[in-house]
Amino acid sequence: MSGKIKNFKELEGCVVIYTDNYLNDIEGGKLEDECDVFLNGGKRKIVIDFANTDLVNSIGISILVGIMEKVKKRNGILFFSSLKKVNRDIFNILGLTKHISIFQTEEEAIGKMLAHE
Repeated sequence: MSGKIKNFKELEGCVVIYTDNYLNDIEGGKLEDECDVFLNGGKRKIVIDFANTDLVNSIGISILVGIMEKVKKRNGILFFSSLKKVNRDIFNILGLTKHISIFQTEEEAIGKMLAHE
């Protein structure tokens, strides 16, 4: 995938990645590549914050499922935060919410992530 996500922050125990606008094949690919970089660099705790994401399409969902599987294979932890109602509804309908913890805010997700051992 070309390009990369430039909006992230690394904390001592985890990394927060911020998605933008419309999570489709292009933006989803960038997100997946960035998660791979962090996983390969030893990070096992990742929060993906969707505050600036208006919509996640079907390809974006497929990419998120792939990210979830990669994190699980590495014995990592992945949380989602700040989903807009439309995206939360999509995630509920597709059953994603049964497989991942979703938090109202980035701060809640980070707090839970850092408390998780």
